[in-house]
Amino acid sequence: MNKLPPQSLEDIRILDFTLMLAGPFATMMFGDYGAEIIKIEQPGKGDNTRNIGPFASHDTEHKAGGFFLSISRNKKSVTVNLKHPKGVEIVRELTKTAHIVIENFRPGVMDRLGLGYKTLSEINPKIVYTSISGFGHTGPYRERPAFDLIAQAMGGVMAMTGPKEGHPYKVGPGIGDIWAATIGAYATMVALHAVEKTGQGQHVDCAMYDTMLYMVERAIMMYSMAGIVSGRDGNAHPLYAPYDCFETRDKKYVVIAGHWDKQWSSLCHAIKRNDLLEDPRLETMGGRAEHCDYLRSIISEWTKSMERDEITRILIEYDVPVAPVNTVDDIFSCPQVADREMLVETEHPIAGLLKIAGIPAKLSRTPGRIETAAPLLGEHTDEILKGLLGYNDDKIQELREEKVI
Repeated sequence: MNKLPPQSLEDIRILDFTLMLAGPFATMMFGDYGAEIIKIEQPGKGDNTRNIGPFASHDTEHKAGGFFLSISRNKKSVTVNLKHPKGVEIVRELTKTAHIVIENFRPGVMDRLGLGYKTLSEINPKIVYTSISGFGHTGPYRERPAFDLIAQAMGGVMAMTGPKEGHPYKVGPGIGDIWAATIGAYATMVALHAVEKTGQGQHVDCAMYDTMLYMVERAIMMYSMAGIVSGRDGNAHPLYAPYDCFETRDKKYVVIAGHWDKQWSSLCHAIKRNDLLEDPRLETMGGRAEHCDYLRSIISEWTKSMERDEITRILIEYDVPVAPVNTVDDIFSCPQVADREMLVETEHPIAGLLKIAGIPAKLSRTPGRIETAAPLLGEHTDEILKGLLGYNDDKIQELREEKVI
């Protein structure tokens, strides 16, 4: 039997007080590389995403929603009533054994529960305590509620997304949540590294609004330097052309990026329009950007004469950056996805077999892996209370009767 390689974070324990997407996505990232994620959930109810579909056809009680299953792999579920004094005491005891706490409630909620950073850092001075919220723990907007849509709108993303005419669009995936999760996880690792140097933990305050501003850095630079307010360009680029999405004969779409000089030359050869290389208006990248509508009409005429896969094959042969606009069913049949193990099969006791997104960063010596499917509600309560806190069966039963766990 082959021994599995070690995981980078297998000696790290995280107390997870997260809901919805931003917080759970952050803790998922840690779990993918071996950290022990102890997800604290409300007894009898749990994370509200457990009840958000889709559901397996046989899951008639809707106990295993796809939203929860997708981002809760590699986690342990422990039910604790945080409004009961004994529940708060359980968490404080667990804090002594943990390296990291991650929560994504509105500012002030954990403090009111008696589980804020100040309290838990007194119990464990090395604890890294990460808070992910809409607007952070300071500033005039700190108490406002936020979701992905709110973060994208206020952070400038929607003002730059969508067609030139009409209203702004949000980006399809929940980047307001996912980018905050990514930055929050990164900052947590930075703080954990600092513990090794200083022996002291700290509070990591990560705001969805702030991370959206971090994402639109180019727009901030353009306004700062030249007073330019970035608008919507559809699928085009304000500085490059051709760089756009084009419809094909079979009513599908491809994207083509032929803006650099070498790629532009190759594109002209591929579409049999060498005459464009003699057009003085199109000699430079700036000139091509200025005449992007003209180029779009020429390339659109060519793409509409062929099917998507044929266009992709031809442009790849000419080394022109091109890609089909894949739907999810295309992704499931893509050989690159299979080779990179980006669809991983898991088996859940309620939902059964399903495929979820794999781990994108491949480490050569300590690769991450998906070892367990999303947990059942409270599945690991006894294991954690016995193993970490030394509780016996009688005490655990007493806590259940008192509705503490």
